[in-house]
Amino acid sequence: MNQVLSFFKQANKEQSFEAKLAPYIDLLFKVAYQYTGTKSDAEDLTQDLLIYLYENQQKLQKVEKLKPWLMRCLYHKFIDNCRRNKNHNQVTELDDTCLENLAAHKNDYAQTIMNQQIVVGLQTLSPNQRAVVSLHDIQGHSLTELAEILDKPLGTLKSDLHRARAKLKNFLKLQPSDLDLRQYL
Repeated sequence: MNQVLSFFKQANKEQSFEAKLAPYIDLLFKVAYQYTGTKSDAEDLTQDLLIYLYENQQKLQKVEKLKPWLMRCLYHKFIDNCRRNKNHNQVTELDDTCLENLAAHKNDYAQTIMNQQIVVGLQTLSPNQRAVVSLHDIQGHSLTELAEILDKPLGTLKSDLHRARAKLKNFLKLQPSDLDLRQYL
């Protein structure tokens, strides 16, 4: 009888775990993709985070604001992976959808080229700068939300964002292209 009760308690825990995280899975993957730049690395990062959260469900139960906490956990996992893989030279993969879009309308082509250059440019940023730009400029979080998510002072985030934007802007200016990239800056 005790085994049956423990089984149902475990099943109930798993259902509550899934119910709590289900609304955030897509968001976590999007942010992970923006951090890593590749689909496979984003899937790995998201999976690593979910495994960590599943193994540490007691921490999950104590959290009041789940979304910022999950973003902070994802950020820390990303930084840990960057430190672990510091010696690997990562080549940015082209997503199949990007390649299919190249055959589309001329404006779509220009946007696709720009998007690819931005993805490559994001990879030139440090992990901290990439996270700040992704969360603020792409995801649309305010600086105060970023301070809560990344657990950093507001002034530090402002300077990180400014430096990252400047570095990205310089990278995009140096890219040879048929497009005049200055119109996007």
